[in-house]
Amino acid sequence: MKKNTLFRLVLASLSTLVLAIGLSACSLFQGESIDGSWTSPTGAEAMYQEALVAAGSEDVFTYSDHTLEEILTKAELDLVVKEDKATLTMSMHIDSDAFLTALKDEQQAAVTSELEKLGYTYEELDAATKAQVDASMLSDADLQQLVDDSIAQMATALNGTYDAETGIVTADVFEADVNRSNKTFEITSVNSAVGEGLITTGESYQYSYKDSVLTLEGETDADDVVYKKE
Repeated sequence: MKKNTLFRLVLASLSTLVLAIGLSACSLFQGESIDGSWTSPTGAEAMYQEALVAAGSEDVFTYSDHTLEEILTKAELDLVVKEDKATLTMSMHIDSDAFLTALKDEQQAAVTSELEKLGYTYEELDAATKAQVDASMLSDADLQQLVDDSIAQMATALNGTYDAETGIVTADVFEADVNRSNKTFEITSVNSAVGEGLITTGESYQYSYKDSVLTLEGETDADDVVYKKE
């Protein structure tokens, strides 16, 4: 092999090595990629409890012993990062069948209570009065429509969507650019229905990534939101 050929091969090998080292150094400088799908069970539970309090869970049903927890059964807080673009999404699971049952029972309990105030029971009423009472009550179809409308209104209020098959209301919370060098989420858009007063476009939020755990840092440790890969 000629010297100049060998020299070219050495140079090519060195160039490849330098490029590989350069890419590795660049990646190290930028920070490790956090691309992927993440979920925060603890953050979701905190959000769920706040939603119950905000809705006044103890005051939803006046006449029956049903609770909001029967209807709003679960929350999820998911973060998807792709090519350093992040989207935080919240989801609420709603049991529409339980919602319908609760409304039926609430209506029946309300009628019973009001009759008792007048000193009557339904069974004691004459046929004409029973017919009037029955006519004043919403039908099962009307109650189902009320359930559907209520859930749709919830989704609209959150600027979100409702999947009737899964019973899940979903809404984006924010979108952000991931700055790996500074380890920050730089907020590019906010769902005002969800994040107004809490998150502002243009703000940056620090994050840490260690042992496959992603932590979006708050003002204090108690405010941190911890995510794990799905």
